[in-house]
Amino acid sequence: MIPQQIGHCEILELVGSGGLGEVYRAKDKKTGHIVALKRLHDKYQNSLKLLGLFHKEILMHAQVSHKHCVKFIEANLTPPNAHIITEFIEGINCHYLLKKVGPIPPLIACCITLDLLQGLDHIHCLDMVHSDLTPANVLLEVTGRTVLADFGLSCNQEVEDYEGMTVGTPGYQAPERLSHGAMTPLSDIYNVGLIFHELLLGERIFPNPDPKEVMSKMKVLPGKFPSTGDATADEFIFKILKTSLHLNPQKRFPSARDFMFAIYQVLKVYDIRFTRRAILQWMIDAQLTTLPPAEPKQIIYIK
Repeated sequence: MIPQQIGHCEILELVGSGGLGEVYRAKDKKTGHIVALKRLHDKYQNSLKLLGLFHKEILMHAQVSHKHCVKFIEANLTPPNAHIITEFIEGINCHYLLKKVGPIPPLIACCITLDLLQGLDHIHCLDMVHSDLTPANVLLEVTGRTVLADFGLSCNQEVEDYEGMTVGTPGYQAPERLSHGAMTPLSDIYNVGLIFHELLLGERIFPNPDPKEVMSKMKVLPGKFPSTGDATADEFIFKILKTSLHLNPQKRFPSARDFMFAIYQVLKVYDIRFTRRAILQWMIDAQLTTLPPAEPKQIIYIK
């Protein structure tokens, strides 16, 4: 049964449920704003271990402040309604986006990835590792803004690295994680490479999460991806995939900023300067938003 109110928030609807809790669209009665409220499942409300993990998520998320990351507002750890309140993103996550539209146009996939990397760079500058980058945790707002979400598995790399632990979403773990190595920013880089590859293909790279099968396929990544129709763009994109998805972490892009620069080189060829406007332009074409056209219009398709 959906509660009518939690704290000072009026619950409007259930929008999702995961392993630890459920997420509601709610109205903050103090401000009148629509927010997202993540509440621990009832069965975990009195678990010291789960409350501790929830507290850790709060501590990590409260540090984050970037336009490409979901904004933290406040939290409460008091059972039976331990919860986190964040901004509500009106839009769609990339997991459902791919189910709805299939492969994303290459230049738009580049735009989404570039903006995702901006949010990730901010996190890495805070000495944090996201640890759970998947298409489901990348949101596309109806305005064209790309937003990174879910900091439940984020860790401070100076004090915790999840070494020896199975962490993350099956099928979205860097090769070093499958062998229980340390989680580092380079592991996040690998995951962004997976997301970029998935946006281009329109389907999950590792549909079977069995670790042996995943590791076998990792050895032949990057695989084939649909040609853009432009040899220059294809060459850039292949190099980006090859570098970000390298089995050896030390041979990947050394930072999110280096990854961003490589993506920018593709967009530069087509003179795309405003990624958010380009994404919005495509969302309008794909009937994913009813907002008015973005100006100035840019070349967002490769002919």
